This record gives sequence, C-alpha cells and structure tokens, in this order.
Amino acid sequence: MRNQVFFVLAASMITFAADSATPPPGWRSPTTTETQGELRSKDPRAFLTVRADFDGDGIQDVAQLLVDTDGTKYSLFVFSSKLRKWLQTGLADGPIKQLPNFGIEKVGPGSYETACGKGYGDYACAHGEPKTLKLLFPAIDYFYYESSDSVIFWDGKTGRFRSVLMSD
Repeated sequence: MRNQVFFVLAASMITFAADSATPPPGWRSPTTTETQGELRSKDPRAFLTVRADFDGDGIQDVAQLLVDTDGTKYSLFVFSSKLRKWLQTGLADGPIKQLPNFGIEKVGPGSYETACGKGYGDYACAHGEPKTLKLLFPAIDYFYYESSDSVIFWDGKTGRFRSVLMSD
C-alpha cells in the first residue's frame, strides 16, 4: 500500500510538471530578446516565474509572465494546481516593449503596509484598498524596475486574484 501511495503521488507530480510547463493556447514564454534590459542584465530569465502555494491547497502553483504568440503583449498567468489549468489574472498586462522593465517575485505570508496605509494619496485608497494587506499564503510581487509595485494574491472568497498597490 505504501508503495502504491508513493507511485500515485509521483505520477501526479509528473503530470503537474508537464501541464504547468506548457503555456495556455495563444501564449508562450518570452524570448531573451523580449526580456533584455537592466533588470535582467545578469540573467535574462530572472523575475519571470514564481513558484508557491498561492491558494493554500498545499500544492505548489506556478506564476509566469507570458507573451502572446503575436509577440505584441505580455500578461501574468498562474497555473493552478488545484484547478489543473492556467488562469490569466488580468492584473499585470502590457505591451511587449514594457516587459524588460517588469518582473515578478514571491511575497511570503505576513502583514504589509500598502500604498494606502503609507498615505500615498487618495488614488491609493480610491477603490477600498486596505491600509494593511494580510497574506495567509504566498503572493506575487509585480513590480516595475526601481519604481512601483503591487501585490497580486488569491482571494478565496471571490475565487480570483486581486491586486493591491504597495508603492508608486
């Protein structure tokens, strides 16, 4: 029985790796030419992929900045291990020419003061943003090199990703 359980776990992890390695239809991983810039001067693949359990189901998910097959825009997708599919967040999109300046990193669970809480102005609190963001699970820091950043996190109540401005 013990060997059977191990085999099932190993097989499911292999399937997960294969599913998450293949971008959704119409999207692909960016080329090194599309990411070339000061942010990635040491590693052209840096700040494009984050692995963590974003939804708290105990299984690692994958967040990745992907490029449309036309090569005109990029967008943040998360492969949900629970749903076994890619989710386009709609919270980190832009024209391909901006991709060299944008990246993602993992944010650990904890409490973080938001732009609203830091008193950045009415725009930082305009849509009901909290003064403090309390994360129970890891999240995604979506940032513009040496400038602004937002935290993108899974909201279990709404069943979708949300974004909160952290700095401008």
